[in-house]
Amino acid sequence: MFQRFIAHGRLWLAQPPIHREDFSLIATWAAIAVAALVLPHCLGPYLLSTVRDALVMGLLALSYDLLWGRAGVLTLGHTVFFGLGAYGFAAATVQFGQTPIIGLIIGLVCAIAVAAVLGYFLLFAGVRLHFFAIISMAVLIIVQQLATSWQSVTGGDTGLLGIPGLSVHLAGYTVDISGARGAWYAVTVTLLVLLGVTWLICRSRYGNVLTAIATNEWRAKACGYHTSWHLLLVFIASAGLAAIAGCLMAASSGVVAPDVFSPVLATEVILWVAVGGRGTLGGPVVAAIALTLLKQTVSSLSTDGWPLMLGTLFLGCVLFLPNGLRLRGAIAGVRRIGRMGVGRIPSHHAERVEGGR
Repeated sequence: MFQRFIAHGRLWLAQPPIHREDFSLIATWAAIAVAALVLPHCLGPYLLSTVRDALVMGLLALSYDLLWGRAGVLTLGHTVFFGLGAYGFAAATVQFGQTPIIGLIIGLVCAIAVAAVLGYFLLFAGVRLHFFAIISMAVLIIVQQLATSWQSVTGGDTGLLGIPGLSVHLAGYTVDISGARGAWYAVTVTLLVLLGVTWLICRSRYGNVLTAIATNEWRAKACGYHTSWHLLLVFIASAGLAAIAGCLMAASSGVVAPDVFSPVLATEVILWVAVGGRGTLGGPVVAAIALTLLKQTVSSLSTDGWPLMLGTLFLGCVLFLPNGLRLRGAIAGVRRIGRMGVGRIPSHHAERVEGGR
């Protein structure tokens, strides 16, 4: 039985040869690895913490790209799991005095449990597309209200302060990674490991199954695949990645507030994946890092400037770069801008309108 399980695992996770499309993600992985080694010696504690927070957002973008980019499941409330991970870690360590490792496990379990229950009742009931997205947004609003009103556990509007940093106890020794550099290495190593593992899974046979489901779920079901079960697994895995990002954010910043459930953040996550290129894995990570740093810069100059810029970026991406900042997509976007006249509809929207008639 065990040998058969191992054989099936090797078959599902067998890796094809390296293709040209893989070079961009390998380059992204290598760039993050180089930055992880170089930046602590070049940046001060404040700038290092700023870039570290952007890397946490990159991990959040990776989790959503796995769900939307690879499996084709659009959700408007993905940050529910990010917030559950953050609040689970914070409540366990601050309110109940648990160790950071226990807090990490609790935050991860909270997000996975909610994803398992929500995904089971929705995906196995056949809820898809905009219906799934709307329900996920409703769940996000409910959880945000719960975080605001449950003051004895969540701290209410103020949130939870004084969250301890990460530390690991091994064989009588304590590894403290709560400082600026320690948190930096914890975040970068976690991002590199999870990005590499996600890439290996998505380029395997199982990744091909997810691509088939995202392309045409009915055809994949006709080929014998239990599509609802596969989507549930990806939904849970995506929630787990988002929860890990939330735990790292809480442990690194030392504070968590109901803003983690903000619909604005949920919109930003969608923008990161759209700009970086759906399904590329590395592209959304880079887009999340760049746009988070841009947000910090714009917000330091004007508190009202970022929402306006966010809406402009989102609209421009939908109109001119529907495939993100890939090379082909960018060239097609430039050509589309040149062809567009006053009052004309972009070509990809026109094709959709003609196809729907």
